[in-house]
Amino acid sequence: MPVHSAQDDEKKDDDNTVIYYKCSETRVPPVVRRVLNRKGWKEWNKDTDPEERWSLHWKSGRFKLSDWDRCLPHQRLNHCPKSSAITKKDNLHRNIKRLAGSYGPIYNFVPTTFVLPNEYVNFMREYAEQEDPGIWICKPSDSSRGRGIFLISDMSQLIYDQQYVIQQYMDRPLLLGGFKFDLRLYVLITSFHPMRCFLFKDGLVRFATDKYSNDKASLNNLFSHLTNSSINKHSPSLNHHKDTVGAGCKWSLSHLRRYLREHGVDDHYVFARIKNILILTVLALWPKVP
Repeated sequence: MPVHSAQDDEKKDDDNTVIYYKCSETRVPPVVRRVLNRKGWKEWNKDTDPEERWSLHWKSGRFKLSDWDRCLPHQRLNHCPKSSAITKKDNLHRNIKRLAGSYGPIYNFVPTTFVLPNEYVNFMREYAEQEDPGIWICKPSDSSRGRGIFLISDMSQLIYDQQYVIQQYMDRPLLLGGFKFDLRLYVLITSFHPMRCFLFKDGLVRFATDKYSNDKASLNNLFSHLTNSSINKHSPSLNHHKDTVGAGCKWSLSHLRRYLREHGVDDHYVFARIKNILILTVLALWPKVP
């Protein structure tokens, strides 16, 4: 008959009170581990810990449907099923287009978009019908950090070797100090049935590091047209003091909202509309989640 020591009982009590997290790959951002460890969580060890011990499985890549099927009631994964329906550019286009066909102009917040090569004929028809086709931006459908993005003003410049999403470029964007910017907002979905999601109160504002120009001669200047931090961290002007923006290429969202209020913009109205867009986008995923 096995004999249990007081240390064994104490370890068992500790295992019942400590929350374990599982990281199944090396690409998990270090900040995730730091935050969880600071909160008192322990990292699950595949060699010594039983599978049922972990409560959170964090992964940068996609999970299989079988991963959700195997989850116990207390276990959570950091992605929802079928999330690629809105996280891949081509899928997002198809789903927003489908909803726009059903619900009309409420979904008219996306520029004219085509997936190449599948929708090449439709794109050519749209391009030919425009008196001035203007500028189009081309992005790999399943990439990130600004990789592979280019702009064209003539069909002879359209060269691609994988699936691309091509969109009519917004050539008159809102600028701050003459610089393009975008918003990185964070939405947490805790349930689809019922739908329950939360928008984090802060976020990032990412700036281009060269002043914007819609001159077609500037289309190769990614520091002017793209706001990806992975691109602009290599800009010669990154640490220069820039009009309004200052040094670097990022603000907090709270900084932007304060700036807008100081310049007579009703930021509450603006962000109420942004929240509506977020909700409509999440609803594109909702029917696909089991």
